[in-house]
Amino acid sequence: MKRTLRALVNGCWLLAACASTSASGQGGPQGPATQPPPFTSGPPASSGGAANVTTSDTGVATLGANAVDRGGDADFAAARAKFDKGDREGAQAALEAFLAQHPSNANRPAADAMLGRLALARGDAVAAKRLLSQAAAGLPGDAGSGARYYLGFAELRLGNPARARELLSPFVPKGAPPPAAGDDAAIELRGALAEATGPADPAEGLELWEGYYHAARDAEKAWARRRATELAGRLSPEAAWRAWGAAAPGGLTRAVLGGRAAAHLRDKGDPAGAAFVDTETNSARHSLGFDAAGSPVGPGDPTRLGLALPLSGKFQVVGEAALRAAMLAAGTPAAGVAGNGGTTQLILRDTATDAERAARGVAELTRGEAVIGIVGAASPKAGPAAITQASEDGIPVLALEDAAPGALTTAFQMIHAPDMRATALARQALKAGARRFALLGPDSTTAKRLREAFRKAVIAAGGTVVAEATYVTGATSFAGPIGSLKKTPFDAVFVPDSADRLALIAPALAVADLWPQPWSAEAAKRAAESSKGRGKDVNGKGGAKAKPILLLSTANDLSHKLLANAGRYVQGALLCPGFYADDSEPHARAFADGYRAAYGRDPHATEAYAYDAVVAFQTAIRQGARTRGDLVKALGTANMPVLHGLTGNVTFGPDHGRVDSPLVYQVDGDDIHLAK
Repeated sequence: MKRTLRALVNGCWLLAACASTSASGQGGPQGPATQPPPFTSGPPASSGGAANVTTSDTGVATLGANAVDRGGDADFAAARAKFDKGDREGAQAALEAFLAQHPSNANRPAADAMLGRLALARGDAVAAKRLLSQAAAGLPGDAGSGARYYLGFAELRLGNPARARELLSPFVPKGAPPPAAGDDAAIELRGALAEATGPADPAEGLELWEGYYHAARDAEKAWARRRATELAGRLSPEAAWRAWGAAAPGGLTRAVLGGRAAAHLRDKGDPAGAAFVDTETNSARHSLGFDAAGSPVGPGDPTRLGLALPLSGKFQVVGEAALRAAMLAAGTPAAGVAGNGGTTQLILRDTATDAERAARGVAELTRGEAVIGIVGAASPKAGPAAITQASEDGIPVLALEDAAPGALTTAFQMIHAPDMRATALARQALKAGARRFALLGPDSTTAKRLREAFRKAVIAAGGTVVAEATYVTGATSFAGPIGSLKKTPFDAVFVPDSADRLALIAPALAVADLWPQPWSAEAAKRAAESSKGRGKDVNGKGGAKAKPILLLSTANDLSHKLLANAGRYVQGALLCPGFYADDSEPHARAFADGYRAAYGRDPHATEAYAYDAVVAFQTAIRQGARTRGDLVKALGTANMPVLHGLTGNVTFGPDHGRVDSPLVYQVDGDDIHLAK
């Protein structure tokens, strides 16, 4: 019976083994990645008749095991014969009748096992799990291996990959050779184990897909390419580089990990190594059919843009904010207010948080709705699947994500990476004359990453980090960490936290006589004198005690509330939230006024990035792009600005990551405006 791994995910794996039988009587798996022994063995050729048949070598009770239940043994033998011949309906009826009439017969576990396999074959995983669990418990030792094997498939069908992996992994020992072409059972097993392993261990999952790929049929290979690409998106760039190096040249693993591995090398300052990885990866992708898989399915309609956004689930708020901004850019709420005259039609799909739903939504937009490009935002789980589908279909995606999708995709990163925002703040502070820096932030992994990016930028430019302190994420009291910082003189302090948290930290700094002020040569002089206990304070009075400092923060979700709540304590602060509605900047003011008029609220960074994404597509189309391929080419010209937008000069690098510097803002009295 022909099967593909795609059928498993769609819920209709049909087990060819249901109709198979063996007279070998082997008691366990006959080798790596092979089908387990049948649940019942046929009678030996020398039996001479059913009455003389005894237990098989596997230990499964068969005809002759019940001296007081000869009728039950005969009924079981008849049911098994139908099962062995592939008569599913006949076997189902005969086995159920046997269990009803002979509930205590020793062949009951074997009957449960066969019924479980039949349930799995017709798609009833719940019944299969119940029956196969009973069989595995009732069959001793190696005799239960077959039941555990099929129970693994049932668990996978029910969405229990960890349990499925536990049950199936003994049948594929570590280091087992890949299955041979034509060995359907072994190919099926390898694919199922890859599905079960990937969620917990993407690297090992890729290794299993690699073995599956080379023995699979063409349709199954296409599915393996897709699943492997999704797993690759879950590895960090460094992990991708390590796995890429350990993988066989020209294989599936290298084909899907190359983009992220090259991005890691570029980030580490190794462009030559990145170029080598790109070359090797392109060769692997070509030989494995990725080029054909990525052929565009049509040119698209230049008047239609797709929105693949999470409008339900955990990230619904993000999706709704992006939708409002996209509608404004398209002129939908009020044509001409801040949009583009209503010339763009938006087609929407809800990606929620499900990978398959996200991929399906992208396919519908591409193939059913004929959009020319897609603005997308998704959860970490759904994002890679959406990008994979888009790349297969050759459609450009401006992703509201903060990580580079890779040069081998058709997606482009719209949101500046948090590391870039930290780096921009460091450079702006150094430009202002600050040289000694303190770091103050939450003890989270994300904040640690931002502190390290800031430290790296400071040291690269000749500055020094002289003090560092952390506080518990979500804290509202900061006396302890600020007190430890105060022991060492510094010019500027970097706080990688939200604007709301900054409104609490800034007054705490002032209480400790560390007053944020605009930084200048004069401020630096006062800071040096105050550290020696002389000079003037921040208000120009003698006997200085308060020390002027420059305050720096990523200030996520920055709004005018910061000034309302802590305005006097954040003067001169440099902030990099991604976007702020600066009324002194005409473009930003027009956007903010239009957004407020349409929705009655202020826009934030998410809305600005989504607005820029739609306008970037519109701009490329106005400049002559008429097909999806045209748009990919226009966006993919490395280091060439595609839009002077709300969030900066939108520019993408070789790995399709955003490379232009994010905007830095400065607090000035009752205003926040772009820093000069």
